[in-house]
This record gives sequence, C-alpha cells and structure tokens, in this order.
Amino acid sequence: MPVDMVIGLNFDSGHKMKTLDFKIYLAAIIRKIRKILLPNFDEYGQRPPNLFLSPSQSINEQLQYTGRKLNFADSKMKPVRWQSAARKKLAQITGYTTVRPHPEVIKQSEINRLEDLIYKLSIYIRAEKFLDIPVHLVYKNSITEKAPVFIFLAGSTSGVHVGWGEAKVPIDHERISFGSDMLLRAARDGYLGVGIEQPCYGERLEKHLHKKSNNRTADAFGHLLLQGKTLVGLGASDVSSVLDWLTSEDCQFNVDQNRIYLFGHSSGGTLAQYCGGLDERIAGVVASGSVGPFSQTITQRGCLGFDGFVPDILNWFESSDIVALHAPRLFLAISGINDHIFPFKGAKQVVDEARVFFEAFDAASKIRAVDGFGGHRYYGQLSWEVFKKAVNNK
Repeated sequence: MPVDMVIGLNFDSGHKMKTLDFKIYLAAIIRKIRKILLPNFDEYGQRPPNLFLSPSQSINEQLQYTGRKLNFADSKMKPVRWQSAARKKLAQITGYTTVRPHPEVIKQSEINRLEDLIYKLSIYIRAEKFLDIPVHLVYKNSITEKAPVFIFLAGSTSGVHVGWGEAKVPIDHERISFGSDMLLRAARDGYLGVGIEQPCYGERLEKHLHKKSNNRTADAFGHLLLQGKTLVGLGASDVSSVLDWLTSEDCQFNVDQNRIYLFGHSSGGTLAQYCGGLDERIAGVVASGSVGPFSQTITQRGCLGFDGFVPDILNWFESSDIVALHAPRLFLAISGINDHIFPFKGAKQVVDEARVFFEAFDAASKIRAVDGFGGHRYYGQLSWEVFKKAVNNK
C-alpha cells in the first residue's frame, strides 16, 4: 500500500475518533444539564401507568409471601432443639467454618503504650493456609489472670484502629469523636481488649486482584459466592479462629472463658450478630447501628456493601431468628432514633420479637434495645454504660 494512502487512512481514522469523542462529551454535558433542570427526566421516556418494570418491585413484593422455614415463633421444636437446628442451617448457608485448623501466631509487634498504663500488642494469627488475621490486644499493664475479654469489630469506613482512637483516614476523626475507641474503654476497666480486622477493611483491603471493584466488599463477596460462602460466614469464622487462640494454652493471656463479649458497629454489628448466633462461647453481644428486620432494611435499599447478604436466608430466617440464637446469653441492640440505615424503631421491633424466645429460657432481662439521640454513628459512652450495667447485674 502506498505511503500516502496509509497516511490518508490514519488521518481519516483520527478525524472520526475526534468527532466521536466530541459527540460523547456533548451528549454527556446535555444529559447532566437535563438531570439538573429536569430531575425526573428519563432517556427511555415516561412509563405507561400500572406497569412493574423495576426489578426491586417484583423481588420485594414477594417478601410478604415468604414463609420462614425456621421461624422460632412457628416452630414446634423445643427451644434448645430449635437453636441446634437453626445454628446448623445458619452455618451451612453462610459458609461458616465449623471445623478449623489450630491457629498459630505468625508475627508479633513490639508492645506500644497508647496512654498511661494502657498498652497495645499487635499480632497476626494464621487461621488457615493463605489466611492471616490481624489482631490487636489492648490492655492495662496490671491486667489480672482470668481477665474478661471485649472484642471490637469496627464499622465499614476504615478499620479496627478506630477502636483504640487512632485516625488513619480523615473520616476516622468523626468516628473517634462519637466514641469508637471502645477498646480503650474496655482496657481501662480491666478487660483484655481484642480488635479484629475484618476482611475487606483496614489492613485487609483487597490489594492483589487485577481490575478490582470500587466497592471494597464486592470482589470478596462474589468470589466467596462462587464457593457457596459469604462474607459474614468468613468473618464469623475469623472471629471463632481468634477465640480458638485466645482460649488455648498458646495465648500469653489467661482469659476468663465465661466472660467473652463482642461489640460491633454497623457492618461490624451485623457480623457480631452472626458471630453470637454461631459461636456459643461468646457470652454477650452489643450490636450498634445494625439491628433491624431484613424485610425493612437490607431488602429495601441499594446494595452499597455486601456484608450482610446471605443467599437463601429469607427462606429460613428473619433478623429476630438470628437474635434468638443468642438466648439465654446477653444481647444488646443500640441504634439512633434518626439512624437512616438501622433506625431504633426497627431494632426495638426485632428485640421485642426475640424477647419471647428469651423468655422460654427465663432470660428476658438479657435482651434489650437502647436508643441513642442521633443518626447512624457510634454511641461510645452510652454503649459502654449500658454494657457494664447489663454485665454487672447478671
């Protein structure tokens, strides 16, 4: 082909690409202007009336017809037998690991002082091949033998470091101002504070995938789903592996195995509920900003995160069934009255429903919903006061 013809073809292709780019950018500008001036503008035109075209309409409409196969309120089984059956099914559908390898400490940091008499030791626990869990121990230097344990699971904004009041990203300052430093509160009162970094957050953000998703939990959720597992199943398995280590002879701290408590906020609170339902070694759970009926919360909004999604769960459980698995152990739900994700009225509804099951164990006093005056945030001081009162009045 002659050189001048090649040059001509290249010029023609370049001209067409510039014209195409101009059309795309112009269309994008026009679309943005339309959205501003006409908020209800739809490129596909106005829909005819009485049509159901949005997938969520048909999907969510079916919820009212869904009967739970393991609804504790309808079960004819005795409470303990129901719990056994429900726990087994929950482990199955979440992919929770019931048989775990013996965990071992792979690396350990130097001991750091956080404040007067309060120290932090960071370790990495290998739960299984290719799975290491960052665990941070916060404690007073005078910590006693048989110390109670307070486990902290952070919300989805950054990582577990907010539990001892450290800011690594800008939003952490807001979280800390609302009282996210629960590990410090626990250590001051003689607890062994245990901060567990959850999958997809903090140190455990995805860093090795090619073309990873913008949503930090989407990739892990999708890959787990291909194996019949879930993020809450993985997270709960991690917590149980840490408990395996804490209660073993390998742990340098002599903990009180009858006083192991778990606090979680937002996505951490969702995970805490599953952990308490699956692992009976946990003596009590404080679920902050995370309790509400499935039919009113995660099924009714966009899926910005995948922490609380479990395939087939609505055919078996509602949120109150998960909470019922905690009986007769302590369960506290804390939510803001103006929480736009998990409002207090929803938390109270779940607790009121589950209390009926707690009564079968003569443990109605072990479950409570507490309202915070505000929105979706930590209520650190309130959470700690309510928790201490509940534990001391057992």
